[in-house]
Amino acid sequence: MENKKANILVVDDTLANLELIESMLAEQGYDVRPFPKGKMALKAAFNDPPDLILLDIMMPEMDGYEVCRLLKEDEKLREIPVIFMSALTETIDKVKAFSTGGVDYVTKPVQFEEVFARVKTHLRLRQYQIDIEKKNRELQNTLHELRDAQAKLIQSEKMASLGVLTAGIAHEINNPVNFINASSRALKIKLSPVVTLLEQISREHESQKINDLIHQFKQDRSLKTLINAISELTSNICTGAERSIQIVKGLRTFSRLDEAEKKKAVIHENIDSTLVLLHSQYQNLISIKKEYGDIPDIICYPGKLNQVFLNFLKNAVDAIKSKEKLEQDESISIKTYVFEENNKKYVAVEISDTGTGIPENIMDRLFDPFFTTKDVGKGIGLGLSISLGIIESHGGKIDVKNKPGKGACFTMYIPCESSD
Repeated sequence: MENKKANILVVDDTLANLELIESMLAEQGYDVRPFPKGKMALKAAFNDPPDLILLDIMMPEMDGYEVCRLLKEDEKLREIPVIFMSALTETIDKVKAFSTGGVDYVTKPVQFEEVFARVKTHLRLRQYQIDIEKKNRELQNTLHELRDAQAKLIQSEKMASLGVLTAGIAHEINNPVNFINASSRALKIKLSPVVTLLEQISREHESQKINDLIHQFKQDRSLKTLINAISELTSNICTGAERSIQIVKGLRTFSRLDEAEKKKAVIHENIDSTLVLLHSQYQNLISIKKEYGDIPDIICYPGKLNQVFLNFLKNAVDAIKSKEKLEQDESISIKTYVFEENNKKYVAVEISDTGTGIPENIMDRLFDPFFTTKDVGKGIGLGLSISLGIIESHGGKIDVKNKPGKGACFTMYIPCESSD
């Protein structure tokens, strides 16, 4: 804040003091507004806030303490530095001046060098404060922009993951739907003679003729075989329907938008839903081994954790499928348990695979944004970086254990002190 631009409001009921201070400050290039009364000064400050106020304490009608108190109650004026001027030299008077909001205290009769030095210092401090507040606002805006960008990246990564899974999910849904369709057609054929028999029975009124129809029906086909066929077909329909329900449930669980607030989640259900979506990626090639422990429900962002589970499970599948030769016992192991460290409890989710492991020379870059070892078009290198950010936003951490050529193990630790 340059001296020539600084606006200083001076308040003193002694005209000689007022004129002297005004003259001294004006000579230094300050824009000075003198007022002999507190009420007049308050009105002027409200209409046009100054950069600094020199305020006498002992004044009629309204003393300097009251003027300062009213200034500090106003949101627009409370940050303006107030330097008290007074012939009062007792410590209690100075303490009261500071407690009402003053930033400094000058003893009368005032000395020009002292007044000028204090005014210059507090104007500079005020300018620093204004600059810091401006920087803070800029940082807040940048933070909001970064959070928005992060949210878009997370959503982009999630949609990319869903894009990879789309073909598999369509195949997964088509299989049970086709199964239901074929079984329904076969069931209709099997039930056709039964329907015909029932229609004939409904037209007959004599019990002997009805018995003859039933007897003829039994002779024409094996009733036991028919019952078994119908039972098998209805069972197939139920199985296909249940599989479709599981797939849709898994897709809904994974794809749901996160609420602004955390909510309770059953971690095992989230993992299982993710496995449903990945089923076509590993079926007939990789076995899933679950070792679910007794863990509490946790308060979290379920949708975000679903993406973490998907990223690690998908990476495990890719690591195994990238091997030159697949063994018959290729597997992904999922283990959950409660872990305690430094008197803090975590829900641990451990995902290990029998894949290729991680080259030692890239271990330090594993969670770097946009770093990937996958071929072009198969990943943009955000999955692990985003996963780490999501776990850390929950107050957790990720541990990596690696055996090059033999597989890797990622363990997510999520605090459970918020669990119910």
